[in-house]
Amino acid sequence: MSERMTRIVELGLAVLAIATAVWCWNRGVQTSDFAPAMDSAPAFTGTHYSGTWIGAATALVIVAGLLVIDVVRRRDRGGPQ
Repeated sequence: MSERMTRIVELGLAVLAIATAVWCWNRGVQTSDFAPAMDSAPAFTGTHYSGTWIGAATALVIVAGLLVIDVVRRRDRGGPQ
């Protein structure tokens, strides 16, 4: 595989990793609306964060960052373009 094709594939994988990270993050945050417990109490919204989904999103962002760093390294190495 040529250097240029490798860079294109890595950039594509980085974009895919970011898109998947956004999806994972959205799956990891859930909100619930609760009715008032008593007549004089206000209603409220609770937020639940799932560590597994948030952790997966974080790992995917790290992978995407490493892919972008490698693309820049390959470009700056001075090889054939």
